[in-house]
Amino acid sequence: MNPPRVIFVNRVYRPSEAATAQLLADLAEGLAERGWRVSVIAAGADSGMVNGVDVHRTGPGERHGGLWSRAINYARFLTGARRALANLADRDDVVVLMTDPPLLAAAATGVSRRRGARVLHWIQDIYPEIVPQHAGRWAAGPLWPLQWARNRAWRAAERCVPVSGDMRLTVEARAVPASRVSVRPNWAPRELDTPATETEISAQREEWGVTGKFVAAYSGNLGRVHEFATILEAAARLRTDDGFVFLFIGEGARFEEVRAETQVRGLTNVRFLPPQPRGRLAATLAAADAHFVTLLPGFERLVSPSKLAGALAVGRPMLFVGPVSGEIPTRLAAEKCGAAFAPGAGAALADTLRHWRDEPAEPAALGRGARRCYESHFTFPAALAAWEELLRSPSSPR
Repeated sequence: MNPPRVIFVNRVYRPSEAATAQLLADLAEGLAERGWRVSVIAAGADSGMVNGVDVHRTGPGERHGGLWSRAINYARFLTGARRALANLADRDDVVVLMTDPPLLAAAATGVSRRRGARVLHWIQDIYPEIVPQHAGRWAAGPLWPLQWARNRAWRAAERCVPVSGDMRLTVEARAVPASRVSVRPNWAPRELDTPATETEISAQREEWGVTGKFVAAYSGNLGRVHEFATILEAAARLRTDDGFVFLFIGEGARFEEVRAETQVRGLTNVRFLPPQPRGRLAATLAAADAHFVTLLPGFERLVSPSKLAGALAVGRPMLFVGPVSGEIPTRLAAEKCGAAFAPGAGAALADTLRHWRDEPAEPAALGRGARRCYESHFTFPAALAAWEELLRSPSSPR
């Protein structure tokens, strides 16, 4: 029996370097390689077949000049996506709605179902709840109508697919039956399945000028939901030890804030690098001795850091800074692949880094645990198989 056609909808797609664009490209192209008919509706120009995927572009892409222009681009994409779905979706197709822009679920579920398509929500972020978590409870009231519309769309879908168990709790709390919620974690980039060689790692460390140093890296988006004060406090406590380098690789909404704080505190052991090409990730991630993953308290049931899988894939121990009772610290303890710290525990973080530098057998063992964790939970082939199962029978209980 031939599989149904799958239509993914997300504002960004290849060649965008955004995390959801890369995840979507992996999954869409992986399904196409396995014989599925796959379409993607995304913003931008130049529709056509790309690596076996039929890409339908709706107009202006992801670039914007500020909040107002972002809102306009979101509105244009929502209108264009609804129009494209009305023309493209057919009975028994599977429409997978992602969460960029945030109102996509509410805007596109109805038109998809009217066309006779089955609807899944692939939930990467939970809006609008993220907004009052940032701004304060006062923002929850004005956003209630948007939450109500989003909840209605979730309940109308055949399945909701959050990317973490913590996020599942939020989805189920919005009266979505547990039998129609399936957790599917994000995977590491496909290029990380084959580890970098020692020669490649040594060359990368030499290029960065960190040979002989203990490198603790944060690689990825420096976003609003991430915690950085604890990392900078640890860096301040280790500033007189020239054996450490704290490396931030990436950009994001809080990049300038973090860099400015580093300069104010005179932290010469902190360095910044631009985002690295995906083809070099195996070497650039493995060139660090340990990796940071951070999350501000209160966001653990609303987002899941996508950088976790990539850091595990290169077999490096994890340093998590955030709520210590959530899914990530529980996994680190169970899989013996890292350590967790509450926000503000800069002294304990510095002590752990010093201990790992002085007792290299311990982080080496944790790194092996990290690679095992990746191979057990975060490989792309396993994720692809799980998604195929889900797409073939999305209404069956999980």
